[in-house]
Amino acid sequence: MNHRDYESDAFASVRRRLAAAEADGIVHYVCEDRSFKVHAGVFPPTHFQSTGIFTRHLPYRRGGSFLEIGCGAGVTSVMAAIAGCARVVAADISEAAVRNTRENVLLHGVADRVSTRHGDLFDVLEPGERFDQIFWNSNFVFVPEDYVFEQPILQAFCDAGYLAHRRFLREASQHLTPDGQLLIGFSSLGDEQALTDMLAEHNYSSTIVASAYGEGAGAPRYDILRLWPGGQPSAAAPA
Repeated sequence: MNHRDYESDAFASVRRRLAAAEADGIVHYVCEDRSFKVHAGVFPPTHFQSTGIFTRHLPYRRGGSFLEIGCGAGVTSVMAAIAGCARVVAADISEAAVRNTRENVLLHGVADRVSTRHGDLFDVLEPGERFDQIFWNSNFVFVPEDYVFEQPILQAFCDAGYLAHRRFLREASQHLTPDGQLLIGFSSLGDEQALTDMLAEHNYSSTIVASAYGEGAGAPRYDILRLWPGGQPSAAAPA
């Protein structure tokens, strides 16, 4: 499918804001009074509010291990280490994003706790490697499965046919510790009914950990969901 053959309000919004970010040439982003470098060709949190909202609202486990899928410039992974996570792995399919994350890890002095890996979803992990928390700020904007991206960076925002979401749901629980938390960042910009259907298809229930609206008139809602493999959580399940 040619990129001119498909359009939606959410997709149009992504393309407008991405064009604005590229035109502005932003190289710095501030989160929780800490400055981060943002390289060209990497998800720009200056123009997309999900990174800041999710980073501020995630329930980091002090002393635990944390895997971030799709780390972008590394803001969330760095802040996870600063918040007390003992071991953080920041992974991204984009080499530019991994390089950007490494720079911010060094900038904030957390290289003893944060490592970076380049690859697609869980391909980056060693056999048997498990985490207390896995978080993915998902590429929640839907485009059709046969959509051809004219810019590779658009795949940081959009998931063709929600194939990445389906793979995440198939594989994620294998990489959790027994009381681990599986967390996904989603938005009203995404197809929420499709997400509900995919969770049911893969036998997950979900609870909303945090929810916030972005700034500005008509801003979308951003949710952090905890996903529970195998159905409803028990009353004794850890928070």
